[in-house]
Amino acid sequence: MENLLNYLQMSLEFQIEHFIEAVKAKAIQVGIQHDGLLTVLTLCSVFYLIMVSTGHLWKNKKKKKKGKIQRVLTRSMSIGVLHGGELALERLVDYHQAKANVQLLDVTETELDSLLNEDLPNFKKLQRCIAKLEMSGKESKAVKKLESAIRKAQLKGKPHEAYEFEMLLVESLIYQGDFIKALSYECLNDEFITDARRPLYKAIIYLSLGYTEEEAKEFWREFKRIREHMKRSYNTEDVQLFEITTDFDKFMCIVKSLGEDIKQAKAKANKNK
Repeated sequence: MENLLNYLQMSLEFQIEHFIEAVKAKAIQVGIQHDGLLTVLTLCSVFYLIMVSTGHLWKNKKKKKKGKIQRVLTRSMSIGVLHGGELALERLVDYHQAKANVQLLDVTETELDSLLNEDLPNFKKLQRCIAKLEMSGKESKAVKKLESAIRKAQLKGKPHEAYEFEMLLVESLIYQGDFIKALSYECLNDEFITDARRPLYKAIIYLSLGYTEEEAKEFWREFKRIREHMKRSYNTEDVQLFEITTDFDKFMCIVKSLGEDIKQAKAKANKNK
């Protein structure tokens, strides 16, 4: 995750520096072609633009150093980037809210129970709720609740709900680093449903378990094909997602970051025992 953020920061800096150099060149051109007051006014305007651009870049760098957040539990945000910029942003907001209000984490468990008991579960809300529990190191509770929800859905003859609960469970198990158990669930083998999460999670799991890059890449290609078939559009806020779905090396970088975050979380949990 940090490598990708650093890459985006460097890209932004390059674009601003390129803009400044272009403005400087334009200033020289204007200075040659015009005399007198017009030249002075033009150069003053150019100087102002340079100062504003440079100041903006310096401000961003200063904020980055001053506001550097501790890498507490960023695993869900790593996968959030794979899903798309919106979910990553939502989880980042959730993290800050949880950090600012400790009581919010206790409320989240109650909220999860309420969402799981709804006749028509809101799976987007469930995903965010589970993510908040993961950020607080309580993903094991989410796993148990999801396992119970799967059994209930199966007994009630609701295969679609059972499938969605399984997908949420697989994601939670990935957060915990329990890749073998995650791989055992049937939802990852259900090819009758066009779901980009299936090959996405399998690609993550295969890389994490030490399978060959080519084996993992085959699932990544399938993930890419499904997204292309769904004709997903990209905007300027989806730069991370676009790069990850078109560049396998960047995808591996995210998965590696995810693995490092899981190791840190496990080490911290063992230390607190």
